[in-house]
Formats: sequence, structure tokens, C-alpha cells
Amino acid sequence: MNTEILDMLSLQEQLNKKINENWRNERTKEDFARATWVECAEALDSLPWKWWKKQEADLDNLKIEVVDVWHFVMSYILLDYEDLGKALESDYIEYFKKGVNEDFHNIEINAVYVHHYLGETDYYKKLMFLIERIAEGFLKDAPLEGIFFFGLLVKNTISFKELYLLYIGKNILNHIRQETGYKDGSYKKVINGMEDNQYLFKIVKEVTSKEELEEKIRQAFKELQGGN
Repeated sequence: MNTEILDMLSLQEQLNKKINENWRNERTKEDFARATWVECAEALDSLPWKWWKKQEADLDNLKIEVVDVWHFVMSYILLDYEDLGKALESDYIEYFKKGVNEDFHNIEINAVYVHHYLGETDYYKKLMFLIERIAEGFLKDAPLEGIFFFGLLVKNTISFKELYLLYIGKNILNHIRQETGYKDGSYKKVINGMEDNQYLFKIVKEVTSKEELEEKIRQAFKELQGGN
């Protein structure tokens, strides 16, 4: 797991620099905390929480939103650690791994929240509870709590291997977006009625290793965006 986490931290650093070479001096923890809880709201919309209308869960889209949250969580962590090795050894990553492994030992987390999580038998309500705890953690400046519950959300929605492959795929897509007009608005995010994230998800499901991803994704999006 450490190898994959270090790889993702490195790729996130590269992406942040591609967006803004001076990102460490211009972005703040408040920026990434805000981005995290906003993405949590988008993740929540993949679940049937609207009692006043018929709504089906979209668990595939939820997985994509989980990966989007991870981008901003890692960016939050990286603001504290230019040395990626130290980031990997940080309490932030330790709490993330404890969440993924459902390890409740030696953590400073509200016990009421832990008992609620363990006692909730409705799957969708459990996911909603976890998403809300992530948002709450970052809203009240308790990132370790938010990151621990993010780890639990990963465990309950997506395997760590799938998180890794989807993150790698989304990282490649984000580079493509930056290279093809995302900032100036010329990039086409919706293609033939479907978002680029959905195309990406289909590609990732057909791939078993990181090495296969970039060529397949770049070729697919070149064709989708009207290239040869």
C-alpha cells in the first residue's frame, strides 16, 4: 500500500505544479478543505438521500467522486510536506490507512461516531454518514478525523487497488484537461451526452495495471475530442 500511496502523492504534486508552479505559496489549507467538503456534497448526490423524489444510487459515479475527494485530501497533506517520504510517514496517512483497514486502535476519534458507524445496518445510510463525517472533519479543522472517515469510505465503496487505478486514470485525464483547454473553457467535458469521467470509468474497468492506462486513455480521449 505504501508504494501506491507514495506514487499517488508524487503524481498529485506534479499535477498541482502543472496547474500552478507556485501552488504551495498561493494555495491554502482552507482552499483544499473547501474543495474536499464540496466534493463530499457531490458524492452525496450519488446516493438516494432526496426523500421527496425517486432517486437511484449511482455507485459507479460515487467511486469517481471518492477519487475526486482524494485529490484534494492529498493536496491538503502535501501543503505540510514537500518531502513525500515524510508525507507518507505522517499521521494523515496513518489515519487514512487505519480507516481503509477498519482499525480503531490508537486513534483520537469521537467514540459516538465510531459506534454509529459500527451500528448502522443500512448500506446507503452508512455511506452518507461517512461522507458527512469527512466534510465535518474538514469544516471544523479536524483533518485527521476527516481523513480517517475517508479511509472508511474507501473501504466501503471501492477497493484500495481500484482507488489506485481510478486515481491514476483521473490524474491522466486531469493532465489531458489542462493540455486541451480546461482553463480557457475550450475543453469538451461532455461528449456525446456523457461526461468524460464516465468514459474514464469504463476504460479503467477494462484495465488491470497502471502500465496499460495512459496509452488507452490518451488514445480514447483523442478520438472523443475529435483527434485522429
